[in-house]
Amino acid sequence: MFNFPLFIHMEGKSAAVVGGGKIACRKVNKLLDAGAKITVIAPELHDDLMCHYLKENIHWIKDVCKADYLTSAFIIISASGDKEAQDIIRQSSSPYQLVNGADNQDLGNVAFPASFQEGMFHVAVSTNGSSPAEAKSIKQKLKKWFKEKKYKN
Repeated sequence: MFNFPLFIHMEGKSAAVVGGGKIACRKVNKLLDAGAKITVIAPELHDDLMCHYLKENIHWIKDVCKADYLTSAFIIISASGDKEAQDIIRQSSSPYQLVNGADNQDLGNVAFPASFQEGMFHVAVSTNGSSPAEAKSIKQKLKKWFKEKKYKN
């Protein structure tokens, strides 16, 4: 299957992140950079997520995943590793919601590519989930190349 490359304006869009660990933290940081309004659904939070919560950068629902928490989200991120949460997301998400399966790529309909911004360029690299480490490596090489070429604007 061909994945359609697309950049989305996330400013003010609602994002539900299911999970409170390191993977969830990485996704939250990317969403915060994009200006999304984030709700994290998890019984506990990674220290970095707790800092975001205490600074009021994110909203926290201190609970397990429930369908009601997902209904108004523009994008849902599954990052808990919990099969029950994944089943709830699978059964309750609308065909019109974006779903990222950070903990199970078969669950999602969108992916977060390895990306960076350099001047007017926003570059994204994806391996369709087959090798995120390789995508990250290629991203780093491209980032270095852009800096050497001094592409700014």
